[in-house]
Amino acid sequence: MFGENMPTTIIGCDIFREELEWVLARHPELNVTPVWLKAGLHNDLTLLENTLTQALDRLDSADDLRLALGYGCLPHMPEIASRKGLPLLSVRNCMEAILGLEKLRELEQNRTMVITPSWLRKTWFAPDGLRAMLGWDNTDFRVNFGRYDRILILDPGFKPITDEELLEAFEIIEVPLEIKPLSLDNFENFVTAFLS
Repeated sequence: MFGENMPTTIIGCDIFREELEWVLARHPELNVTPVWLKAGLHNDLTLLENTLTQALDRLDSADDLRLALGYGCLPHMPEIASRKGLPLLSVRNCMEAILGLEKLRELEQNRTMVITPSWLRKTWFAPDGLRAMLGWDNTDFRVNFGRYDRILILDPGFKPITDEELLEAFEIIEVPLEIKPLSLDNFENFVTAFLS
């Protein structure tokens, strides 16, 4: 059982940093120190594995270490967690952690991609994002996201998406974007259960 006397270190993806920090601020009794991996590393599996391995080696002496990563972000993520004896999130990815599988499936109907603002800001259009990691240009964005009829951005309101960001994203990917408010109730329950 975790508590004020036993610090917990988590390795998490920067993609849901704001959401996770919000939960941790509401639950200081969990006594968690996060270590963030760069968002978007799942686009380069070798880089993700190397970065995760380096973080695990660096944190090897942590008394209580947990992986706040989805098991689908790296094909053998469960094997890595098991080999190290580390708890791993019981979800495929960050959106499933935030929403729950049933709600995510419901929102993904009709060829809808569901993301948070961090996806735009930290992976897709960040200076060190997909353009730098994979060498993407606008055509690559259109080819890879053209299978969707809509991109639904669930915004928790920490730093709302601007009209300029929406326009820029649409001009690049040419898929309609829609913003809806995001409640973090499910995520808060999920995270506190994982860390308790």
